[in-house]
Amino acid sequence: MKIAIDLNGGDKAPEEILKGCLDFLENHPHEKLILCATKNEYDNLSGLNHPQISVECFTNTVGMKDTPAKSKKEKPDNTIEGILKLVKTRKADCAFSCGNSGAVILNSVDVLGLKDPNTHPSLISFIPLFNRPPLAVFDVGALGNYVFNAELYFAVLHETVDVYTKLYGIKEPKIKLLNIGTESWKGTPEHRILFRMMSDSLYNFTGNIEGDELLFTDASIVVTDGLTGNIVLKLLESFNVLFQNFRNLNDCKFDNNYLNFLIEDFNYETIGGAPLTGVNGKVVIGHGKSSAKAVRSALELCVKYAEI
Repeated sequence: MKIAIDLNGGDKAPEEILKGCLDFLENHPHEKLILCATKNEYDNLSGLNHPQISVECFTNTVGMKDTPAKSKKEKPDNTIEGILKLVKTRKADCAFSCGNSGAVILNSVDVLGLKDPNTHPSLISFIPLFNRPPLAVFDVGALGNYVFNAELYFAVLHETVDVYTKLYGIKEPKIKLLNIGTESWKGTPEHRILFRMMSDSLYNFTGNIEGDELLFTDASIVVTDGLTGNIVLKLLESFNVLFQNFRNLNDCKFDNNYLNFLIEDFNYETIGGAPLTGVNGKVVIGHGKSSAKAVRSALELCVKYAEI
């Protein structure tokens, strides 16, 4: 399997990206990585001699604060476009970037195309839970700039269900809708429409869920609009910073301890990336602040996602 990686994407590129790649390869002797880099980084990698790594050179890189549409026009032949073209031409099985997520999404649509021209790509993020498979939150940002549309979300939900089932082996995963109350009449008009659509479907929909139940639910998938989902995701990520203050407590030395789980595993770095669905190819987007640990975890996810 080959994974194309945007070496210049993210706040800690390229050092942490490269370190994460090398850490990943230590336990994956049969996978191959294609690093997509700018000319300067390409020259810096000239001394890198690893049998599982090859390097492709591109002209530009997209900055984290660049407007996606503007960067596409002003920065052609960039590393994000590069990883996607490798997937398009089947030279890679999956593309990974922890760079500008908007640019990754826009380029994914342009380069790979939509599976259904009447829908839009969406992002699935996985929240670690104690002693059970992660919770999938859909959408966490791909549709964040769009007005919440019940029909659109319902149309792309099937791929989220399919991905979760194949990654974690749970048939007919329970689904809930994130809302301001459990009653069916709560939320915006679009929330109420989506509630009815999922209730009338063949999905294992079990109703609304409020924010305080998110980490304790028996559901496998929580549906929310991209704007809310992205805010929830970033809030949960901030918890890990707080939990690090408990790292030296004596209780943490016991195995399978809930406090130990919060400190070590309740962290986006343990999963590292979010699959982008709805496009004709496998793409995983990482956090802009990704460390080497997060990159390594994201590449683990890339392998599993590419095999679906």
